[in-house]
Amino acid sequence: MSLHRSLQVWEQTGRPHSQHLEEQRQQGQAGGGQLGGGLRYPHTAIFWVTCQQDVLNQRVDARVDEMIDRGLVDELLDFHASYNTKRLANDILSSPDYTHGIFQSIGFKEFHEYLVLGEEDRQGEQGKKLYKEGVETMKMATRRYSKKQIRWIKNRFLKPPGRKVPPLYAVDGSEPEHWGERVREPALQVVEALLNDSTPALQPLNPPGTDQDNTEITNDKSRHECHVCDRVIIGAKVWKIHLAGNRHHKMLKRQSRLAAEGAGGGTDKTGQQQHESNEQVIICKTKI
Repeated sequence: MSLHRSLQVWEQTGRPHSQHLEEQRQQGQAGGGQLGGGLRYPHTAIFWVTCQQDVLNQRVDARVDEMIDRGLVDELLDFHASYNTKRLANDILSSPDYTHGIFQSIGFKEFHEYLVLGEEDRQGEQGKKLYKEGVETMKMATRRYSKKQIRWIKNRFLKPPGRKVPPLYAVDGSEPEHWGERVREPALQVVEALLNDSTPALQPLNPPGTDQDNTEITNDKSRHECHVCDRVIIGAKVWKIHLAGNRHHKMLKRQSRLAAEGAGGGTDKTGQQQHESNEQVIICKTKI
């Protein structure tokens, strides 16, 4: 748990975060999961209208084109001019921070170089080039955001350790011309079966008895120090994931390479020795 969240819980409830978590674990033993009680509405089903990735990318690109045709860039220009007028009036000379507020919205940072040009420059070759780059960058950012949404769905509904989740049924919406047979009819059949207390023909992506129901969440607070990545990891499960991660292996290779270079082009054995020394871990139990 994060310190910020624990302080927030204490401020809002007047009780330690650990007490709330213990109550949730007790609820889990009475029909819920390790991270909470049972479902508030047990007779619930979720439908996920999926789409093939290449088709989704095409739809995303078409959506961006439609937004631009409907005046997105003009809207950005108007806001940019209004914002800068107020910013300069308040003697704020720094550039916009694209990590806060409305500037996080897709479109602002992608068209920034184009937006800061004067009106005459926007009509020139440089302006046309930056405009085209802005369009392509915005499409790329929107495609990336759509993948992030898919990951969120999978992590929230398909990989939640110790949390009860309603059955999630996937229906394919890749081809709108087949919407009736591939989306509406399967969904209606699932709803009808559930209302009749029978098993639907369409199987959920997270059927009962999968890992999400049986995942054991322990109150493991063992402390692990990774001298390779210069990080402290809490919990054996998180530590195992860290050791198998790409970042950890990249840091291992980098340190082995630097060790070999520092030894004047030493042998592989030297690199291997450095690798092994960096793998040393300090583990101790702590109580939080």
